[in-house]
Amino acid sequence: MAPHGKELSEDLKKRIVALHKDGLGYKKIAKTLKLSCSTVAKTIKRFNRTSSTQNRIRHGRSKKLSARAQRHIQRLSLGNRRMSAASIAAEVEGVGGSAGQCSDSTPHTASNWSALLLSQKEASSKYDAQESPQTVC
Repeated sequence: MAPHGKELSEDLKKRIVALHKDGLGYKKIAKTLKLSCSTVAKTIKRFNRTSSTQNRIRHGRSKKLSARAQRHIQRLSLGNRRMSAASIAAEVEGVGGSAGQCSDSTPHTASNWSALLLSQKEASSKYDAQESPQTVC
């Protein structure tokens, strides 16, 4: 089951464990720190199992393209907007990614991200230009 809500800070988790070592029960710790009883119980259980309050290392999906290949897709898609995803994929194969192969959908996804980032940059630069005070002589 996926976690819900915010992640507890290291300081808060250490306080929970310290209060438990002092002899307080789950309910008293929860009331003192204004947390749910199950949050306190899970934190203490995790500490007893791993002897640490730190979170485990999380691994996301590995990157299929290198940074160089990603930039190459962005340049191709922004330079020639009528270029198909299949032809971009064929060109990117020469540049190389971590897997060595590029599917037809990868350039489409990458160009969507680059367009989104570009539009955000343009919007922020327009906003900054509007916010900057202009002096009139």
